Amino acid sequence: MALTATTLASAKATNDTVINLTSATGVANKMLALVDAEWMRVSSVLLTPAIGVVPGYNGSTAGPHGALAPVIYGLTSDFVSTGIVPSSTVTSQSFSADGAITGPGGAGVPTSNTIIYLTKGSAGAYTLAAPAIDQQNTLIFVSTSAYAHTITVTAGFYGNTTTSDVATFAATVNSTLTIKAQNGLWAPIATADDGTVIG
Repeated sequence: MALTATTLASAKATNDTVINLTSATGVANKMLALVDAEWMRVSSVLLTPAIGVVPGYNGSTAGPHGALAPVIYGLTSDFVSTGIVPSSTVTSQSFSADGAITGPGGAGVPTSNTIIYLTKGSAGAYTLAAPAIDQQNTLIFVSTSAYAHTITVTAGFYGNTTTSDVATFAATVNSTLTIKAQNGLWAPIATADDGTVIG
């Protein structure tokens, strides 16, 4: 079964045990719901699209969420990760040749908070696939060589395909780009040094 994306029809207070969804097609008891960064376990579907939930599930922090906040729900097995990764937990990888930026072992995209070093000794041409819709990890790219590396994201960093599909690093050591997975897209958070350009 695939994950379903919807939104909150109304705001949720920190300890609310019922949330109102814009659409609740296919939602069932014991499914997980991810609202912003809060995990919830579905406990009742008797009044859909209002559903009963256990807030702050699996060690996440229960919190308030505004109307129209993104909600992803589905079976536990459909989520990329249902664990809570502390913000201090960061992995690192290096890529020295053109090609796809992948997770450890060459599978998929990185799903944890990761520092990615671009080490090619000439301008590297990298690609990055879209994150899963439930991913919320952060990637920090650091160029360790003074070349104008590029990272292409087909969907576009702003979700508008070819208008924002290529990030070009400044041809300097330590040019950086920080992006965060959000709703199935990579959202730019910051660039540094002489400036990485997205366009």
